[in-house]
Order: sequence, then C-alpha cells, then structure tokens
Amino acid sequence: MVFGGARRDDLDALAAIERGSPQAWTREAMAAELENNPPTLFVLRSPAEVTGFAVIRVQGPDMDIVNLAVSPERRGRGLGRFLLSSLLDHAASMGVQSVFLEVREGNRGALALYRNAGFEVTQRRPGFYREPVESAILMRLEMSHAAGLKGPRNAC
Repeated sequence: MVFGGARRDDLDALAAIERGSPQAWTREAMAAELENNPPTLFVLRSPAEVTGFAVIRVQGPDMDIVNLAVSPERRGRGLGRFLLSSLLDHAASMGVQSVFLEVREGNRGALALYRNAGFEVTQRRPGFYREPVESAILMRLEMSHAAGLKGPRNAC
C-alpha cells in the first residue's frame, strides 16, 4: 500500500468508492479538490487500484478530516487504519497539533477506528445527517496523544 496525493486519473475510482456513502461527494467535487495547493485529497493505492481516500483541510495548527473512505469490498482488512495512520503522519510532518472530524453516530466501524487512534468525542449534534437521519459525533485528537496505529492486515 502506498499513501500519496491523488491524481486526475484517480477520479473514477474515487467516485466509485464514494458512491456507497450516504450524501456522497460527486466526481466534480473530487476534481475540485485536485486544484488545491497544498494538496487536500490523498489516496491509498495498491499496485492494482485506489483502495481509499481522505480529504483534509489544514488551518494553522489544526487539521480537519472532512472525508475518509475505503472501498466497500476492501473494508475489514485494516486499510482504514493504515490510511488514518498515514494521514496522521502527514499531519505531524506539517506541524499539526490538533485533528478534528465528524462521523455519523451509526458508523460503528469508523467510531472504533478513531477511538483506537486516540480521538475523543467533543460534541454530539442530534439529527445532523439526513438519509438516514442520524446524529453527528464530533471528535478531536491532540497529536501529542495520538495512539500508534498498525498497518493493514491481509490488505492486498
């Protein structure tokens, strides 16, 4: 697995991964992310395909993870953990001190991933998401408290 910036030829794969998400980003929204400098769209790639991606925003010492997804057929193999770990390494290299995100309350796998990485719940926003209606769980990680994440198991 290799973590790095997304390329224009990744857009179809990114859109395919995102299609399985409620309130999915469009291919056009992903293409707009490619215009940002410094980069805000990162991918996790196997030799054969893009298997996951993350979109971030960095403002001073803070980073927001605004989207993170792994291909549905590749979930449960540690790729989300590897993607998050790579993203946090990238954040550390930029001097980020705090990382923020929000996640659907019903996304138990993501909540467990983030908690295992050291994220803590800061707020709950009832009824924030639509289709289906769910609460948003806001989380924060102080980089000084980041837990070590291991790479993928049986990833390829």
